Amino acid sequence: MIADTVGEGAGKKIVVEKSTVPVRAAESISHILSRNSKPGVSYQVLSNPEFLAEGTAIADLLSPDRVLIGGEQNDEGKEAIEALKEVYQHWVPEERIMAMNTWSSELSKLAANAFLAQRISSINTMSALCEATGADVSEVAEAIGRDTRIGPKFLQASVGFGGSCFQKDILNLVYISECLNLPEVAEYWAQVIKYNKQVFQENCGMPLQYYHRQENLYFGFRI
Repeated sequence: MIADTVGEGAGKKIVVEKSTVPVRAAESISHILSRNSKPGVSYQVLSNPEFLAEGTAIADLLSPDRVLIGGEQNDEGKEAIEALKEVYQHWVPEERIMAMNTWSSELSKLAANAFLAQRISSINTMSALCEATGADVSEVAEAIGRDTRIGPKFLQASVGFGGSCFQKDILNLVYISECLNLPEVAEYWAQVIKYNKQVFQENCGMPLQYYHRQENLYFGFRI
């Protein structure tokens, strides 16, 4: 559709991939555009993932921790990265804008959500240990959170992570790892999903129909 709307001789065009996508999606988009482009038109596809949290999306957009811009590491790709960087510099300090290759940008988004989900599962494992030993998980969480290397966020014991994003992105990592013949890596991240299911069932006492629906949606995994 993009290629159809751009006329002949339109010159250089930049396509920005914003959504969380499987790694190498930008490469696939680039191949499709190059095969359907008209004479005198060239495309650069950039990866620019969003890091917007529910409830703070506007604040996250106006004052982001970082902005990732991934592109091809050639002259044309670097030129496109600089063009998008100039847009963000109207309100984001330059030191918060990170230029990198496309792979790194796409994988960083998946990794960020996976690490946050893993953190939730980690504090829930501590909650189980606290119940077995008589410790107070809130006190343990505070003690852990005061370590500046760890910090206090995402250390509240709960029924586990919900929604679609965390599970979707972890399953994406599992899929990528299996495709790249990294079974140990795939199993590591699959365990995060497994334990989250267990916590959900133990605390809510509900069938895992929600998770089964999610599995059917994302790559057909049965974890």
